[in-house]
Amino acid sequence: MTNTDILLEDLEDVLDDATSIPLSKKCAVDVEKIKTIIEDIRLNTPQETKQAKAIVDSRNTIIEDAKKEAADIIAQAQAEARDLVARDEITKAAQAEAADILAKANEQGKQFVQDSQDQASEILNNATTQANEMVTSAQNKSREMLTAVNNYADDTLLSIDDALYKALTDVRRIRDGISNVQRKGQ
Repeated sequence: MTNTDILLEDLEDVLDDATSIPLSKKCAVDVEKIKTIIEDIRLNTPQETKQAKAIVDSRNTIIEDAKKEAADIIAQAQAEARDLVARDEITKAAQAEAADILAKANEQGKQFVQDSQDQASEILNNATTQANEMVTSAQNKSREMLTAVNNYADDTLLSIDDALYKALTDVRRIRDGISNVQRKGQ
């Protein structure tokens, strides 16, 4: 904020602090304060004007320097453009060779991908076949084991059944013997 801006704010403050005169639209102000502020504004205005002129002069110098630098850059760019045009044939040859190398690399890449896919398919088919064979073998072993377990269980139950039948027959025989002995004793 400049000195003039501060002084103008002071002037506004004096006017804001003015006392209204009754029965009138007029106000009483401190005339001495206003005169002092106006005098200070007059004294500061030339200084601020000088600062503004210095800023404008500085801006003009910067613009001139920028124009000179731009002209130098343009001249340099034109020289480089001439060099680039001279190198254009070399660039075209290099681009053609690069395109050829890129095409070969793309072809080799496609072939590599195809070979990899073929190899992956073969490995997957072999793995699927082996997995199916393993599942079939496991199912057959499982059936064999289940049959063996069932046969063992049947044999064991038959042996237990025979043992129980014999034990029951022996118990009946012993009971009959005891009953016969008791009847004879009566």
